[in-house]
Amino acid sequence: MFSSILALLQSLFYPHCCPGCGEEVREPGVLCGRCREGVWHPRSFHPGSLDCPHVDGMFFLLDYAGAIQKTLQQAKFQGREDLLPRLGEEWARGIRQEGKFSWDLPPEVTLCATGIPTDPRRRKKRGYDLPEEIFRPWCRQEGYRWETLLIRNRSTRPQYGLTPEERKKNIKGCFTLVRQENLPDIVLLCDDICTTGSTLEEAARTLKQGGVKKVYALALASGN
Repeated sequence: MFSSILALLQSLFYPHCCPGCGEEVREPGVLCGRCREGVWHPRSFHPGSLDCPHVDGMFFLLDYAGAIQKTLQQAKFQGREDLLPRLGEEWARGIRQEGKFSWDLPPEVTLCATGIPTDPRRRKKRGYDLPEEIFRPWCRQEGYRWETLLIRNRSTRPQYGLTPEERKKNIKGCFTLVRQENLPDIVLLCDDICTTGSTLEEAARTLKQGGVKKVYALALASGN
């Protein structure tokens, strides 16, 4: 009750404005309609479409450009924690509009979702994992189980600015399973951004080495 009243007061006195253009946004989501239209590009990739042999399917909602690129950079590097709920709404409304994914997932299976873990130093500085903040509320709405399945066992260089081969080398072996037993058969692997897919591929490889049978990757935005 109190949180609902607080949210109402915040919306009245501190209305959310689109990070792309500054226009007030009155509906769920982080972007205004015009800025969203500029980056709207939902697409699915099936096995073999990208250089990610351990990933059984991918779904990306937006192009990593323009307003959403600016928004994610603010959330990551400028401490804009206030954008996190809105980013989650952006994903949820996009999936509702798009009508889920094109994969043939067994309806009787309770899906498990996990996020790409943030580098420990950046996680400590930032105070949150962006993939978890974006995707976990949606998983709760959909009845998907959210679990932390992976941790980073070492720090890595930021991926931006690296060549595809440098990205693979940088991320190689950096993930460890939090447990070796009773892993789910199917995992939704979530990240805020996908560029070359090397991070998703390395995480999927680690999951499958532990016994996961299928890994489907989701990203809010992608450069592909």
